[in-house]
Amino acid sequence: MVDESPEIPIEEILQQKDLFYECAKSFRQDALFLMQLMADKFSIDLKTLDGLSELKYKKNNKQRGVLNEEWNYFFHGAECKFENIRTGQIVEIIIITRPEFGCLDGYFLFNYMTTTSKFNKLTGHFGKNYLNVWKAIDVLADEGILTKLHQLSINRNVVAI
Repeated sequence: MVDESPEIPIEEILQQKDLFYECAKSFRQDALFLMQLMADKFSIDLKTLDGLSELKYKKNNKQRGVLNEEWNYFFHGAECKFENIRTGQIVEIIIITRPEFGCLDGYFLFNYMTTTSKFNKLTGHFGKNYLNVWKAIDVLADEGILTKLHQLSINRNVVAI
């Protein structure tokens, strides 16, 4: 369910651009780290995703499993949700953008902000509405603060580099 908060003005997005960029960059670092852990544990080639199909469909229970003592994972379609067992932090990533796993999805980044103590105050700036996070991604990509990866064939192709 979407909060009925009003749409965030572009000026407010730009006022929060540094913290938003830091959050997006941290998200990317966490996503790349978690996928590398998965690749190491399950012998997955991150460039081709060879080995992933076997993990998704043959080795786990309903596409869910334990990555290590801190992280669980859940595959759903072209994405994978990682959840920290101790903190509740959620890092949900798009896996079909391989080998770049830090592409931003407004809903996924909103959940990351909400569940990451360092960034959960950002959700208040966005009216606790993930649609405003989508708007911020677009605005900051247009401003050149976030980077669009034009070689990807999906519209969720923005990263913080």
